[in-house]
Amino acid sequence: MDWYPDPGETPLFRGSASFASGRAPKVAGKRWFRDEQGRDIGSEIFGWPPAPVHEQRGDKAVKTGKTLGFLGKATAVVVAGTLELFSSSGGSLVNFKEPDGSTPTDPEREVEDFPVLWAPDGTTARRTPWQLDPDRRPERYRTDLQLTDRRLLVLGSASVTAPAEVLWQLPLEQVATARQHAFSSHGADVTIDFADGSWIRLDLGSKGSAAKAVWVLAGNTEPVRLTEAQQAWAVKFTERMPGTIETVGTPVPGAPAGTLSIEIIVHRDAEHFLKVGPITVDADGKPVVA
Repeated sequence: MDWYPDPGETPLFRGSASFASGRAPKVAGKRWFRDEQGRDIGSEIFGWPPAPVHEQRGDKAVKTGKTLGFLGKATAVVVAGTLELFSSSGGSLVNFKEPDGSTPTDPEREVEDFPVLWAPDGTTARRTPWQLDPDRRPERYRTDLQLTDRRLLVLGSASVTAPAEVLWQLPLEQVATARQHAFSSHGADVTIDFADGSWIRLDLGSKGSAAKAVWVLAGNTEPVRLTEAQQAWAVKFTERMPGTIETVGTPVPGAPAGTLSIEIIVHRDAEHFLKVGPITVDADGKPVVA
């Protein structure tokens, strides 16, 4: 996928992105698109093609699925977790903890329901591209989140070899906050809050990608300076790639000080470049094996 920044614009993050899907048993693998009143607007957003209507699983089905999960191979789609407490009526799930230790921070929107778009009419979230929805986009179609020091973009491509098209973009000033969710399919969910109060929840594919995107959207748009050892590593790594190199480093949360996730851009001429990485490298210029 090719995408070219504007002159003077610095790419800071790029990775796969899709609307997230629920993890709790009642909403596992499902998602909803809602307005400020909580109405399902998935079939009302202008320009969006139709998609299957998701239904929440009833409490009885959730309990049955959990039992099957413990006894053998479940025939229902159930996310494995440790049930801690049911309501006194034996109905709705109240609180539970997953094997990785994560728990819901907003049970109403992560256990009982799972909205991935919250958008009053006319707000920013309603303009997000439908291709982010796995239920709507063509098979094998890929969508990426691209962040620069100026913009948030959603890129789309029919294949890894096809040029990317810009599906949607907005200035970073229109992003209010972003937060990562541990309670998600693989810890990779990020909610992006827009300045007008609307928001979307995306799955960015990995915990590391989610953390990097949140770091950039928190206002860290100045490129991080590589150590001399890291810069020397980048030069050696690209010695057989003709062109001028540009490096983009992002701190790795929880890693030793100075550890960066480094993307290398090899500029061959004014219009053509090669991207390598990101690769995690410690302060001494040694790649880190995850």
